Amino acid sequence: MRNIFRAIIALLSLACCTPNDGVDSHARVKTSKENTNNETKEIPSISYKEFLDKIYDFEHDSTQTWSNKSGRPVVIDFYATWCAPCKKLAPSLLELSDKYKGQVDFYKVDTEKEERLAMAFNISSVPTLMFIPKEGEPYLSVGYISKGEINQIIKELVKY
Repeated sequence: MRNIFRAIIALLSLACCTPNDGVDSHARVKTSKENTNNETKEIPSISYKEFLDKIYDFEHDSTQTWSNKSGRPVVIDFYATWCAPCKKLAPSLLELSDKYKGQVDFYKVDTEKEERLAMAFNISSVPTLMFIPKEGEPYLSVGYISKGEINQIIKELVKY
């Protein structure tokens, strides 16, 4: 009787120590591979100088009228590495950059590394998304917004 009792306790202890989150191990491996593929893709960073060259040279524009050099709408993610909402937003932006590849240019700006660019647009909170249409003034969205909301804004940018 004692041996049966010990065997039951041993099995229960083993069952408690084994991770079981309701997902079979094959699904876990598949998810890991999918995450690895997403980690290799990344939205490119843009520096102050690159912004002036690729998007809008506000330093040398006497008219101070926005003129998007890229020929496509642009979405810029101003973020910080320590910012939890920024980290939550990143996968959505990556998915949308794949969805709108060739139609919309996506860039990211680490506000601590590119302080000059962040200061040029008075970025004081992160995340801040800058939506730059092909023509017209850009607009900012400060704080976390959902993938669906970003998608709606991008749809409007692509229309024009």
